[in-house]
Amino acid sequence: MIASRRSTAAAACPLLVVGLAVVACRTPGAAPAGRVLEPEIHFSALVPDVADRTAAALAAAALVSDPAASARALRRLAAIDTVLLAAEEPPTGLGPVSADLVNAMLDDPRRYREATQALLKVDNLDPALRARLEQAERDDPLELANTRMRDVRVLAVGRAFNAVAEPIGRSIMTQAVAPYRLASSAIKYAIDLYTRPAMQLQERQALAHWKHFVALNPDAPEVPEIRRRIRKSENRWHALKRDRALRTAERALDAGAPGLALIHADRALRHAPRDAGASSVKARADGRLLARRDDLRRSVSAVPEGASEGDPESALALAQALLDPGADPRPAALALLETDPAGPLADEARFALALGRGEAGDESALWQELEAIADGDPAETNMGRHASALLLDPTRNAYLAFERARREDRWRSARWVLLGPWYRGGPDRGLPRAAEWILGLPSLAQSIGATPLRLIQLPFRRGPEAGRAARVHARRYLARSPQGLHAGELRDWLESYEARRDNWLGALAVAESGPEPDPDRRRELRQKAAQQALDIAAREPRRDVRNQMFRRVTRDFPETPAGRAAGRFARAEIEESTPLHIRISRGFLLENPQLAGPQGLGLRPGLLDGDAANGELHAEGVTLLGGRVLELSFVGPSGDDEHPPERVREKLSDDRLARLVSRLEETSFHNELVDPDDQLGADAQRDVYFERVRLGLADDVDLRAGADSDYTYTGMRERYGLVRSRESILPFDLVLQGSLTDLSIGAFPRIRKPRETPDAFLYK
Repeated sequence: MIASRRSTAAAACPLLVVGLAVVACRTPGAAPAGRVLEPEIHFSALVPDVADRTAAALAAAALVSDPAASARALRRLAAIDTVLLAAEEPPTGLGPVSADLVNAMLDDPRRYREATQALLKVDNLDPALRARLEQAERDDPLELANTRMRDVRVLAVGRAFNAVAEPIGRSIMTQAVAPYRLASSAIKYAIDLYTRPAMQLQERQALAHWKHFVALNPDAPEVPEIRRRIRKSENRWHALKRDRALRTAERALDAGAPGLALIHADRALRHAPRDAGASSVKARADGRLLARRDDLRRSVSAVPEGASEGDPESALALAQALLDPGADPRPAALALLETDPAGPLADEARFALALGRGEAGDESALWQELEAIADGDPAETNMGRHASALLLDPTRNAYLAFERARREDRWRSARWVLLGPWYRGGPDRGLPRAAEWILGLPSLAQSIGATPLRLIQLPFRRGPEAGRAARVHARRYLARSPQGLHAGELRDWLESYEARRDNWLGALAVAESGPEPDPDRRRELRQKAAQQALDIAAREPRRDVRNQMFRRVTRDFPETPAGRAAGRFARAEIEESTPLHIRISRGFLLENPQLAGPQGLGLRPGLLDGDAANGELHAEGVTLLGGRVLELSFVGPSGDDEHPPERVREKLSDDRLARLVSRLEETSFHNELVDPDDQLGADAQRDVYFERVRLGLADDVDLRAGADSDYTYTGMRERYGLVRSRESILPFDLVLQGSLTDLSIGAFPRIRKPRETPDAFLYK
């Protein structure tokens, strides 16, 4: 036993030494002693030299649109650069910018783009200037239109190529089914050709660019040819609008909305006045509207025949009881039924009797009587339609609506297990429904074959619509009848439903609405609901709303850990919150050293050298807290960025703060122009604060909750990691695809669709 213990201790010693070595290798960190910012540097005013004066003269000439003076100043700058280069000194760097300024005075947009293309051929252009010039070059309506039409051709070729390549690539291991897949793909391609809109999105964009070009250059030599293209495209555009309106009208007619169908049929006729299909839909919609109006007219008409038959005194007594809010109509209804059980007002009497029983709390008798009345012959009963309306009204008969919604959910799940993606019906590709199902039979067979897999997935499936309607009806029933016949059943179902959705606040509300909630279950639900409310409050962006939510959690759940934590957060919100929280991460400072240098933040160089021993900036970086306060986060004693930092606050002078925000904005705009992936997000309150700083109003702090800003400047490495995903220069992707249904695997090239432009949604 002693030997065994010694061997165990000997084996543990190396592990202990390794662990101590790992701990010792991590350099402990701490906030640096002394000042963390370099002493403020006051830059002396620059004395303008001949290049500065020439650039000012060029700017003045450009402002008054003086081409001769601008050309002279531009030649003078070129001469200055020549002299500097001859003396082996760096040039002024004003040449390309000045040339672009002179080009901007050209009245003809075509000439400006030609001058821009010539300027882009100059070597060693500033990257930001080159990016801006390339944007101006691409902003040619004709070039944009040609690009969109090229996208149309790529889409056409890509569809045809993919229709052949995909079935062949998927049949590498199952070559016997290759003919079937090719035939199926050919059918889908043919359907796509048949159902393709008369004008595609990219063609609509090209039409807009052509019109823009003609408006800008009415005398250009390309205008006659472009006008011809515009006429052809506008014909297809009207055909597209006609097809869309007619299809919507037909759907509305099938859905029983003749008024909506009439509106869209008229719209289709505006684009194609002699279209037979639109005229037919309009005629059918008109007929249905007239028939509906006749039905409505008959439904409100009074038929006095037979009203005086039977016992008029009993009928009068029932009418008076129904009109009196405090009267019970049941005795009068029973008297009328006893006097004349088969008379013309017997249905009204039974209907009034059912309503009276329902108001007295006999819920079961109410719906049984109404079902009996609704089951009668509509030609022989007066109140059958009214009874059916009450039975099917989800507001009045919420329990029946709940049961129907539950049956629909179960039936929907059964259809999904059996049919898969086809459980909603076949795809709507503009073909007759019978043709849709016939063409989809192969896909439907494959979906049915995957039924066992969906059976396995069924317990874990939570569709977005599953139980939603049933939940609404259950809540409606409990709101109308909290002590009703089915209240307990619906309360139990609703509590379990909210618990499955992890909506503990909803589950707690349902449980506490019961007559005698279980204490243990209630305690558990309160803890979970408090934690959920705390999480929701922490995600609230507005400071005032967030504080109110914390206080409410504390008030509603004082006995729970989450309630006590919410109280601490509410206190911290009041004591430590600031109107602004504009963070500049360490990665952003490392990638943009000019921002951390003396012309920006003025950090001590040692704070970004990677050595935690002399103080190292934490990954959080620095934060502008509003006013002139700056918070710097440093690596803590553990030396680990994952641990909370040590924070130090500094107060900047007006000049340094203005210089910092100006440099920050300039750097962000430059990065966004040079690198499309480095986008500057929109934040109105951040921009307002920066403007106030530049105006010297930083100390006038806006404490309104709506003036908060929580923007973060992050570096590209932090945003994308070591490698940024780039779009391949090849026009196609290599796809590896497999199927568990038939245990097949395949690889094939797929031509990539052209990416939609940011303004594409305007043309859809």
